Amino acid sequence: MKSKNIIIIILAILALGCSRMQWAHFYMLDYVPPITKNDVLAEPYPYTIQVKDFKIDKTYDNSRIVIRRSSHEVYYDRWSLWARRPPDAITALIINHIKALNLVQDCKKIFLDQRPDFIITGTIHNIEKYVSDLPINKFQRADIRLSIQMLDVKTNNTVVNYEIKRYAPLYTESMSFFAKTLSDTLKNEITIFLRKVQEYFETLPKKQPAPMQGK
Repeated sequence: MKSKNIIIIILAILALGCSRMQWAHFYMLDYVPPITKNDVLAEPYPYTIQVKDFKIDKTYDNSRIVIRRSSHEVYYDRWSLWARRPPDAITALIINHIKALNLVQDCKKIFLDQRPDFIITGTIHNIEKYVSDLPINKFQRADIRLSIQMLDVKTNNTVVNYEIKRYAPLYTESMSFFAKTLSDTLKNEITIFLRKVQEYFETLPKKQPAPMQGK
């Protein structure tokens, strides 16, 4: 009888432990480029672009999502993690967007056999969920601030520069909605940046085709 009671107690403890168990959730920065058939270039610009890994402030160089409560208080959500670190995710989003536009002849993260014509890189200054618990001013936001530059490899000059600083209100505590809101912000801002890149390409002299042999 005693052994039966012990088994029942053990099972009850295990059941209680399982009911309190919490699993980590992973969230992604991702979007489908907002491109129509008319946006896709029939002929890409005759250039190559390397998109390097973005730098990121040390506070945010973490798989765990940063929650900010004030100018002086942040913490890392142990149960909410990035499936792909923001520098890697943003690099991949830019490459995918450029390819979807057919903007240039080639765009990738690493060039081994040739030197690219241009390099896109940047810095993530902050990417966080801001939560205010003040009784008279409760709100939540999806905050992101980053800078993006495109450099001409031949001259090492910055030819396109774009600063992003957005504070998007959140209407739910859902972390999925937080990740989607940031993704939508990136979709809109990267679209603007790539328009600036295209405008810059339009200012460059058109490359002449190589002369044919015997001419």
